[in-house]
Amino acid sequence: MPWSLVLGLVSRKVWLGLVGLVMVLFLLQMVLYASTIVTLIGFQKSKASEDVQSVDVVNGTAQVSAAVEQYRPLFEKYAAKYGVSDYVELLLAKTMQESGGKLDDVMQASESLGLPPNTIEDPKRSIDVGVQYFADMLEKAGGDVKLALQAYNFGGGFIEYAKEHNHGEYSKELAIEFSQMKYQELKHTGMYSCISPEAAALQACYGDIGYVEAVLRYLKGDVVEGDIQPTGEWVRPIAGTLNQTSNYGMRSDPFNGTSTMHRGIDFACTNAVTPIRSVDHGQVVRVSNGGTGYGNSVIIKHDDGLYSHYAHLYSVYVDQGGVVQKSEEIGKCGTTGNSTGPHLHFEVLTKNQYRTDVNPTPYLDL
Repeated sequence: MPWSLVLGLVSRKVWLGLVGLVMVLFLLQMVLYASTIVTLIGFQKSKASEDVQSVDVVNGTAQVSAAVEQYRPLFEKYAAKYGVSDYVELLLAKTMQESGGKLDDVMQASESLGLPPNTIEDPKRSIDVGVQYFADMLEKAGGDVKLALQAYNFGGGFIEYAKEHNHGEYSKELAIEFSQMKYQELKHTGMYSCISPEAAALQACYGDIGYVEAVLRYLKGDVVEGDIQPTGEWVRPIAGTLNQTSNYGMRSDPFNGTSTMHRGIDFACTNAVTPIRSVDHGQVVRVSNGGTGYGNSVIIKHDDGLYSHYAHLYSVYVDQGGVVQKSEEIGKCGTTGNSTGPHLHFEVLTKNQYRTDVNPTPYLDL
């Protein structure tokens, strides 16, 4: 039977109803298809979010000193309070990088309150403030652990910078770029100095561009290479009787007479003769052959989270990245850099960064 005759037997009302039914079925199919696409995209975003959160990294075990481990109950308490209980190991690793448990402000949290470094004098208060600040950074970072860690070091402005320039994701390149920008803005203040060779070469001297890697190394249990476990007691950087010529703290600048902060202790020694030795086992993280006021200098990282800094050397016998043993000679006394005569300028740092110094006296039993 011809289709024209069939169509002629069907009323217009029925025909329109059939057409409407077909259109409804078509629309339903499109809705189901769109829902499937949205579900898939949502799954991909969820999976990407899990990747960003670095769950496998967070679930690692922190390799920390006894001085940091003793605070574990406090970290568990405040992590639960601020909703970051899954990050206790990471917080312990971060604290190892910040202070090694050697300072009252164990999380170096005072700056998050707008206070000068090491202002908080109660470890419990430091952990409370530090964990809350980390939780805030983690939330703002959308769960990106590395972005939150770097923001803890740089400040929350880094997260906004990442959102504007890198889709809200962390990268080492982005950290370097941000540090370079901020250093150019603030270097006139004199508060920032290029300590690490990488930062100096890049002029990225705001904060610590290697902060994320440094923290995660503690979480993985790979702090430094070689047999360099701390002995628990430092030797003095110069053997024999010490002649201390300048104390740690405020003093009159020997060059211009102004009141200035002396960030270490000076010891008299004989130019190009007196051996300078490492105070404990450690890894050399910086060797500078001039170029700064410290002259020829060496920074050694110790497994207790502290750094020892030796400045104005005549000669240097160690290489960056190398492992040194307690009492090992690392160079000879000198007068390089901003120096009025042969002496060793010795500092103790809580980070491989300028202005993180603490008084060396108790570490050398002076």
